[in-house]
Order: sequence, then C-alpha cells, then structure tokens
Amino acid sequence: MWSIFWMGDGFVKYSSPSFARVFYRHYSIDLLTGQRSDIKIDHFLERLESDHGSLEEIRQKRNYVVHLFYELGEILLDHSGPGADDPLAIEIQYKEKKPWSLIENIPSLELKAVGAVSSRDYKAAFDKGYEHLLRGDIYQFNLTFPFSYRWKKNHSAKEICSRLWREKESRSPYAHATYIPKLGKLYLSNSPECLFQGDLKGPQASLWTMPIKGTLPRGEDWRESFKKLKSSKKDQGELNMITDLLRNDLTKIDLQVGRVIKKCAPLVVPKIIHQYSLIETKLRESTSLLKIVKAMFPGGSVTGAPKKNVVKILSSLEKEKRGFYCGSTILIDRDLFAASINIRSGDFCMDDKMMRYHAGGGITLLSKCEEEFLEMHLKKDSFVRNL
Repeated sequence: MWSIFWMGDGFVKYSSPSFARVFYRHYSIDLLTGQRSDIKIDHFLERLESDHGSLEEIRQKRNYVVHLFYELGEILLDHSGPGADDPLAIEIQYKEKKPWSLIENIPSLELKAVGAVSSRDYKAAFDKGYEHLLRGDIYQFNLTFPFSYRWKKNHSAKEICSRLWREKESRSPYAHATYIPKLGKLYLSNSPECLFQGDLKGPQASLWTMPIKGTLPRGEDWRESFKKLKSSKKDQGELNMITDLLRNDLTKIDLQVGRVIKKCAPLVVPKIIHQYSLIETKLRESTSLLKIVKAMFPGGSVTGAPKKNVVKILSSLEKEKRGFYCGSTILIDRDLFAASINIRSGDFCMDDKMMRYHAGGGITLLSKCEEEFLEMHLKKDSFVRNL
C-alpha cells in the first residue's frame, strides 16, 4: 500500500502504513489484515474531532492521508443516500516518506470504452434538473456521469501513474494516487482543484479554497480562450454563484468572514483552460478537522447551490454513485495541510483491468444541453488521452 503526491517540484511517496482502514456506514475493514469489524463511519467522524480537535493537534500530524468519498457528504448533509456497502472514507497513517521517480517509457494502456452515457439519457437528466432551476428549487447543479474502460496488457499501479504523469505539463497541482492491494484498487487523480488548503503558521492560521467554473479547450493561445470565458454570461454566473456559496462555507467554520481574494482568474491545466476564484478565512486555535470537513465537504463546485437541496436532487438524477470522484483527499504532513476535490480522477480495478471515470459540469438557466454534453466529453478526454 502506498500513496503518491505531486508537490510541484517532484513526487513524494508515502509507504509502510501503520494503520489503514476503509469505513462503510455500519462497519469497516482493516486494510492491513482484511479483518472486518463493527467500527463504523460515525467512529471515524468522532475521531476527526477528538484526535484533530485543535490546530496544534493538526500541526503535529505526519504522513497522514484520508480519502473522503462523495457519498460521505450525503450523510453530513443529513441525506440517507449511501447504501450499506458504499465506501465512505479511507484513513491511512504511513511510517515512511521519500521522493519517488516516474517509471520511464510506459506504453499506452490502449483503453477500450465499454460504457458511457447516451446523449438521450444525458438530456433526460439535464431536463429534469433544469425543471428544478425553473421552479427556483436550486440555482445551479453539477451533473455528472461515469465512463467505463478496459485494458488488456499487464500494468502495475505505478506504471499507470507514470503513464498519466509522464509529461510535466500534464500534471495538475493536486495530482495524487493511492494503491490498496486488499481492495485491488488504484485511486488516481490529476485534479487541478482544492477543497481547502491551510497556512497554520504565524500569529493567526488561515484557510482558503479555490472553486473552478468554466471550461474551454486551451487552443493555440490560452489567453484567447480565457477571454471567451470572461465574456460568457453563463460561465461568469456559474463562478459567481459558487464563489458566494464557498465564501459562506468558509465563514461557517469559525464565524470568521470569508474574503474573496481573487475573482475570475485563469487556470491553465492539461489541454483545458478554466477560471477560478480564491477565497480565504481565518481560523481559531480551537478549530477541529471535523468542523472544517463539515463546513466544506462535499465541495460546492461539484454539487451546486444551495448545496443541501442540490445534493438531494442529484441523487435522483445520477443513477450511479460518484465514489472517489468528487470526493476529497486530505494530506497532513508537517506544514502541509491540504485537501483536493477529486475531479479528473479514475477508479482502477486492477484485478479486472477496468477503469471508471466520471465527468460533468455545472448547469444554470443559461446552459444549453448540447454544449454541456460536449464539455463533459472534453473533460473526460483530457484524462483518458494521457493514458
């Protein structure tokens, strides 16, 4: 078992876990022994409060990785969505950390598409969600669907990571992966987006988030594509709504008002240009990790507004669980306190040689179904083509 993170100037690999457990609604499994127990998700949430109950306790953590699955957000928002066997969180404490280098010259996985949403089914879900917009139930919803792929050749988990990240310009800021032999799973993300990142040093700690909205192909000159995003009323409306939602989420943590530091800035990622906002709040020393997670998760940019209503509606529009996709990966290690939003992320079943990859986008009253369908495929292709 291991986890790999891109640190901006190199990869770091965490290994030799001393503790690793996957939590479900009413039970959990020790990922080192395979033993099942009645320790459930409520126990995990309680420990986010008791073991990380202050900023000083968070500062003391080393080599600590947590994966929050999207369905955990349904519980935090008081919905009954997750089934008994849906994974909700994975918690890992590693003993070792060292630099990691890519494996060179890994051939293509030659992925074969075996499942995708049809344009008809997409339109049916789009139209149902749009009715909620017209009634004023919600103001924006993020509609996503899964794509399934198979590969034939034998590739190790590290080889798959190396293939995806082989070119530096193809690595996103929150790229990471975790391989779990007991589950036969590789969770691989090339995410450009953070749920939160904190600076816990200095006289007063701060926390910020960076919602992303609006997507176009990068083209020959990303600046020209960015001008189109800035001139789009639909894309600006999306970003403004989610910026306001996340400012509110940050404020809920400690009742310290969130401030918009940047609004509508360009984000250049592999083959795509986005726009984003940067929002910041201050933290009290008594702030717990659970308090932050409850306020922020799931990320507003992958749900919509208002969040609680949208998450309930999405469960009726989307027929399959999101799982790792649109969840969050938290890394706490010395001065590093960060959590991604797991977009551009694949769930690899290594035994079956099967990858599930979700994609989608935010929809408002100004959205056009055909354009949103094409944007979903653009995001999907930005990941799949690298493999």
